[in-house]
Amino acid sequence: MLGLLTAAGLSPAARAQSSDAAALRTELERTYLNWLTAMRRSDVTAFAAHTSRYRQMCLRNEVVSLRQPWPSAVFRSVIQAPDLSRLTFVDATAVGDTARAVYFGRVDFALDIDVPVTPENPLIVRFLKEGGVWKFDWIQYVNLGPNEDARRDARSGGRQWLEAEEFRLTGRYPEIPKACREPYQIAALSIRALGCRVTVDVNRGTHVETVENNHGGRVITGGLQKGQNVVTITPVNLTSGSQAPDLEVSIVTRPETYRPSIKLWSWKPSHPAAQWQAKYDASFFVKSRASAQ
Repeated sequence: MLGLLTAAGLSPAARAQSSDAAALRTELERTYLNWLTAMRRSDVTAFAAHTSRYRQMCLRNEVVSLRQPWPSAVFRSVIQAPDLSRLTFVDATAVGDTARAVYFGRVDFALDIDVPVTPENPLIVRFLKEGGVWKFDWIQYVNLGPNEDARRDARSGGRQWLEAEEFRLTGRYPEIPKACREPYQIAALSIRALGCRVTVDVNRGTHVETVENNHGGRVITGGLQKGQNVVTITPVNLTSGSQAPDLEVSIVTRPETYRPSIKLWSWKPSHPAAQWQAKYDASFFVKSRASAQ
């Protein structure tokens, strides 16, 4: 009765908007549940049907870059997708071909029965539209850490934090990457870019990564190939005055066992930031695994 009385006080436009939001939430949650069921059953056909083509190719390239079998390796992750029914719904929004469903609560990734469930944090489930149908894309987990003020605001339904750039919807379907080759050497970038922004391109667009005023690095898509490997570095100085940025780009082996990684290649600018070139082209030759010059 309270719900009916509340709805009765809304304008026709507001009721229509509320109805649209409810319908979107229902559609997104149905899509997520279908995807989650496919993951738990290791159902390759259902996984392909409910996952965006963009995400499938991203996952395929990640798996192949680690020389793991595709698509079976996708179902072997120790991290399990969370059950949304245990979380508090916050928001469902769609912009163009992108959508998100936002939740808050104790997100359980089922990492280990002896590990306590995480403190209350936001969870964002992303979707992409293909042929008029929403497909699951990825999960964005927001760890608020010790920030109790932000946690209190999110718990009470506050949505201002969703206006941050990292949570916005672009409205555009992303360009699907090309399928990469299996690597000769599994490797990862290690980037230190303090007081600057750097974009690193490995092997002419096979792997592109940007780090700004931070440490970063992930497994290189397609890894390294035997022979010549090309690296393009585009740095941007973000400092002013006497403060100097700290920039270093390295490529290290990503061992298939627990052996220590080996630094294969490293680059630093040879002159002050004020004299940086717009772009640097470099290359190195992989003679054998864990050996480069």
